[in-house]
Amino acid sequence: MQPLVERLDQRRVAVLVLLAVITGLLAIPMITMAPTETASTEPGGPVFEARDAIDDRFPAPVHEMNFIVEAPDGNVLDADSLRGLYAAGEALRSDPAIGPTLQATFDPATGTEIDGLVTIADLVALNLPDSIDTVAAAEIDATTTVIVDELGPTAAALGLSTQASRTVDGSWASPAVVVRVLGDNDELGFGSNAVNLGGDTAPEEYARDVQQILRDTTGMEVHGIALDVNLTSQEQGQLAGPFIGLTVLAVLLIVGLTFRSYWVLTVVGVALGALMIWLKGITNLVGFDDDLVLTLIVPIAMISFGVDFAFHAVGRYREQRLAGEVPRRALTTGLAAVGTALLLALSSDMAAFLSNVTSGIESIVNFGIGAAIALAAAFVLLGVATPLAVSLLDDRLGRPPGGRRAGVVRVAGSLATASMVMGAVLLMVFVAPAAGVGLFVVTVLATLVVPAWWRMRTVGVPDRSMRVATGDRLAAPIGRFVAAVASRPVVVVVIAAVVTAGATVLALQVPTRFDVEDYFSADSDFVVGLDRLDEHVGSRRGEPALLFVEADLADPAVQASLKGATDDIVALDSDVLARNADGVIVEGGTVAVVDAVMASPGARALVADRAGVQLVDADGNGIPDTRAQVQALLEVAAAEGVSNDGRQAISRESVAATVDLMEQPGATVLAMGLTNSRSQASIGQARADLDPIIDRLREELPDATVELTGSSFVRDASLQATSRALAVSLPLAVVLCLLIAATFLRSIRFAVASILPILMTVAWLYAFMELIGAALNIVTATIAAVSIGIGIDFAIHYIVRYREELGRRPAPAAVQVAGEGTGTALVASAVSSAVGFGILAFAPMPLFATYGLLTAVMVVMALVATLLVLPSVLILVTPTPSPTPSPPPEHADAASDGLDRQVPAAVR
Repeated sequence: MQPLVERLDQRRVAVLVLLAVITGLLAIPMITMAPTETASTEPGGPVFEARDAIDDRFPAPVHEMNFIVEAPDGNVLDADSLRGLYAAGEALRSDPAIGPTLQATFDPATGTEIDGLVTIADLVALNLPDSIDTVAAAEIDATTTVIVDELGPTAAALGLSTQASRTVDGSWASPAVVVRVLGDNDELGFGSNAVNLGGDTAPEEYARDVQQILRDTTGMEVHGIALDVNLTSQEQGQLAGPFIGLTVLAVLLIVGLTFRSYWVLTVVGVALGALMIWLKGITNLVGFDDDLVLTLIVPIAMISFGVDFAFHAVGRYREQRLAGEVPRRALTTGLAAVGTALLLALSSDMAAFLSNVTSGIESIVNFGIGAAIALAAAFVLLGVATPLAVSLLDDRLGRPPGGRRAGVVRVAGSLATASMVMGAVLLMVFVAPAAGVGLFVVTVLATLVVPAWWRMRTVGVPDRSMRVATGDRLAAPIGRFVAAVASRPVVVVVIAAVVTAGATVLALQVPTRFDVEDYFSADSDFVVGLDRLDEHVGSRRGEPALLFVEADLADPAVQASLKGATDDIVALDSDVLARNADGVIVEGGTVAVVDAVMASPGARALVADRAGVQLVDADGNGIPDTRAQVQALLEVAAAEGVSNDGRQAISRESVAATVDLMEQPGATVLAMGLTNSRSQASIGQARADLDPIIDRLREELPDATVELTGSSFVRDASLQATSRALAVSLPLAVVLCLLIAATFLRSIRFAVASILPILMTVAWLYAFMELIGAALNIVTATIAAVSIGIGIDFAIHYIVRYREELGRRPAPAAVQVAGEGTGTALVASAVSSAVGFGILAFAPMPLFATYGLLTAVMVVMALVATLLVLPSVLILVTPTPSPTPSPPPEHADAASDGLDRQVPAAVR
């Protein structure tokens, strides 16, 4: 290590210029090669394949948007509210942008034509003797009452709230109503109606335009239902931006305060900005898709890792400077001493993050590889380039001038530098990469290049003496505290083991959960809309649960099996599937089509007329007896719909939405509603209720594909895959870290000791998650990899320093000196990261707030495990104290004996 560091020192300027050129080159792909696709958060499997098959075989002809309209006076059925609703429909139809894109269709439930908008106001207006705007309020109330009485207050066509009730005068009142707006997908080109994070925002912008017209026209509260997840994500991320900026600002200010140096703060700030360019540039070159975790979480996590590299590298350099060495000698001695620990930390961290590639989930794989890339960049920029630049500045500029005025200038300059770096990082990560790079270049010139050039012109002969910084004054107390705790190693280890065992029990209870309130602010329109859905719709509809069947649909036996399965589902006594008085609601599919045709003499006659086939049901099971009859029935229904007594019972579009005969084998979809689907327990219960029926159907149709899917089951499968991935990647990361540590340290004992803080930190962290009610999802799962990285970092730096000191003094004194030197850097690094991420915990977006809180707590836990538990473990695993006499502990804080410290020739 020493020869390599010396060569770097001899070429300090060339190395720094080369890194600057690389940074400039990587800014090009960062700006010009931004990803256009979104990384998948799904692991693949039958649930996803069935979802994709439905999207492929049943393209949605209608882009359906649902809104909940709430009346200010608590009754949306009074005359004024209904007039407002009707006016909203007219405004949508006449709007030059929205009107031409609305879908006209027929509603069999009410027997009326629908011109893009389904509201009770249209039904009332249709049944009034005159215009709804001029007819008396009493006439409107009477007509409304008749319509509700005829169709029933639970009729989907009316969309009344579950809280609708009859008033004392016999009329109906409802605090809210569901309004359906139908867009023409052929005109709009939106495709699937699925709600996916990372999807196209064009349909969401269209829905928001519709919502705004409804709000402006009705004068009532209008809440969209799951219409704008991606726009909400972008907006919430922008709201979190200032807090992430404050995190960067706080970290840099703590760096400046710790080292009491404007130049150290500036160099670290510039290195952090360059780190963001390297991360974005390299991942764009590799071709990674856009992803929430890679785009936002990895840069935030790298702040902690990058500052950790800087604290240890610069801290050891300054320790050598305090021992009296000149800058160049201090660099070679200090960086060579800490270099082994930095390389070991880098290797272990990269192994921890790369263990995520076993997940099989593109988003998590990208996270692991992207974080490993960022770690390598952080090592180069903050672990190597930063001390090189600091030593160069110390060598050329010397000690900064004293005096109050100079101090004020340095403080103001530090604040300005930290603020400019904060702005550049925010622009690069969140807003406009090109503008961020531009501000970064200005920052480098204004805060580093120009001031350094001006100082060199005016300094004369530089004073290379070293001022004692704040962190240096804390070294001795930290060392004594660490040694005092480690004086009873057995007691400390036993207590830590008991606490960790209890934490492990809690950690194993952390649930997997997807709730939008874990991602978005509770007062965001997206979350409020879902809350109103629970309040006013409840168990009536629910989130779609789809049973996809691919089989020979013309076979009467297949139809009999499907009918039997449908009857079994309807008869389920399930609390989580939407139901009415007749049982679980099952809609669509060939069963509904066959039932409707066989129940209608007119529909049967139409099949005979169009296909020349008579439908016969000799066995009375409600299904035509032959393949030819079933085939004819389905083909005529697909072409013309199903009529009953002159009224259309099922439209042609509705048949096409759930029955596909274009490809063989045919396919059909049965739709149910899953209530309270924000709860993973409800999804699990629905699967438990439906699986026996699905299993029987598979046994009866061995050649068919039968799969339960839908957005709730897709989400559940993704979460379960995330949990399984964590169960694999976590132990794999620990094993890899153990092997790497054993290789570098050449000691199994010390390698095992290095992973103990990892295990403690992970157990404590997930126990904390259980205590605060946090859940495991695709974002919080990444905390495990970060905690492993931080834990192994802290442990490795301490162990390497301890073993270095062990060559000169017995274990208790080595523990103390390691605490003074490396322990001080650990405390400074932990404080900067904990404070920075603690600020992020106040962000309005729960996604970032939770990440900030957990990261801050995790850093503190890693510090506690390293400084309070690890020294006792090291004393216990050290076989015999070094025979080399040691100085009295009370003198150990005198520059930590830095004058005579040399790097051991070999790692023992």
